[in-house]
Amino acid sequence: MSTQTPSRQPMGQQVTDMQSAPTREMGAQNISNQQIQQTLSEMQRRMDEPARRNPGSETKPAYKTTELYIYLAAVGGVLLASELVGRNSVGVDVFRADNAWFFITLLTIAYLGSRGLAKLGSAWRRADRANR
Repeated sequence: MSTQTPSRQPMGQQVTDMQSAPTREMGAQNISNQQIQQTLSEMQRRMDEPARRNPGSETKPAYKTTELYIYLAAVGGVLLASELVGRNSVGVDVFRADNAWFFITLLTIAYLGSRGLAKLGSAWRRADRANR
C-alpha cells in the first residue's frame, strides 16, 4: 500500500514539467517576521540565562540529617551491647552475634524506609508529577 497521494493526472499520462505536477495547498501561515524574531530572541535569552536552582525543594543529603547519626549510634549500641552482655551464669551467650546482626538489619531497613518516605513527601517530586 502506498503512502503517497494519488495523482490527479489521468492514467498513462506522464507529467512533463513541474508546473503541471499536482500539488496540495498549504493552510495560510499567519505568523509575521516580527513574531518569529521575538520568539527567537526569547529563546536566545533563556539559553543565555544561568540554570536556576530551586534550593530547598529536595530533601537534604543523608549525611546532613540527624537520621543518619541516630542510625549510626544505634548500630554502634547494638554491637557494643552484643559484646558487653557476655554470658549468663550457666555460660550461655545471651546476646549472640547473629542476633546483633539481625537487629542491625532491622535498623537498616527502618533507616532506608525513613529516607524513602522523606523523599516521597518532598515538594519537588510532587511538582514533577503535576507537570506531566
